[in-house]
Amino acid sequence: MQEPVKYASDCIRLVGYVIDHAPWPSVDGNKRKNSCDNTINAWKKEFESDMSTDHLYNTTGHGYDQWSD
Repeated sequence: MQEPVKYASDCIRLVGYVIDHAPWPSVDGNKRKNSCDNTINAWKKEFESDMSTDHLYNTTGHGYDQWSD
């Protein structure tokens, strides 16, 4: 958090109390693994490619690997 004092005052101003939270919520390991597995499987089904390497290469064959205006 870059400005904790401002965060605290903004919370009090907006909701009336400081929202105390952990940036990484504690989630059961099995739930997290199942969620990741479901995401990976949905990606493979939709795009017929491997999510772990899809961002490294243009695996879709559409040629959208560069921005153009």
